[in-house]
Amino acid sequence: MSASPRNIPLTARLVFSAWMVFWVAVVMTHHGPQNFFWLCNLAQFIILYAIWRGNRLLLSSQAGLVCLVGLVWTLDLVVALILGGHSLTGFTAYMYSDELPLIARAVSLYHVFLPPFLLWLVWRRGYDGRGVWLQCVIGAAGVIGGWLWTEPWRNVNWVHEFFGTEQVWMPDPLWVALLVIAYPLLIFLPGHFLVRWCLSKAP
Repeated sequence: MSASPRNIPLTARLVFSAWMVFWVAVVMTHHGPQNFFWLCNLAQFIILYAIWRGNRLLLSSQAGLVCLVGLVWTLDLVVALILGGHSLTGFTAYMYSDELPLIARAVSLYHVFLPPFLLWLVWRRGYDGRGVWLQCVIGAAGVIGGWLWTEPWRNVNWVHEFFGTEQVWMPDPLWVALLVIAYPLLIFLPGHFLVRWCLSKAP
């Protein structure tokens, strides 16, 4: 881990900002603004703000989510590629669907490059352990917002279906409340420990 906080180079800020302009344009064209409620998509906006402000708490808050989900997403993509497009988890099944334009699928590859970029950012700025608790709040807002303000067929943050299975076991408000609890336990906290482990191995 970096011994003392260092500034984020202007080049890194400009390159990521240019990426965001391109990514937002593609998503708006092919998916619409509701797609931004996905937690990983929200993370990119938070990271964009944080790198210009140099805010290590915000950067740290997104690190666990981005790194853990990015790792699972990338592994699933590689396995699906080996198996001829058959995703094991369903996370990357859309990447092999001809119903989506190639460019709309290609921009999802940020799940591959964003984790190492964000790890580098928190290595430079320093990792703030409070970030995981902030992410619990941000994640809850994203899940509830996705439930209230996105169309059910989008299944943003899995508020209507889970691994392709429609949620019929309990009332929707109870299911959303369960997700608000499950995300920290299954993603945010494990991601926090993954990031700390990665940083401990940094030179």
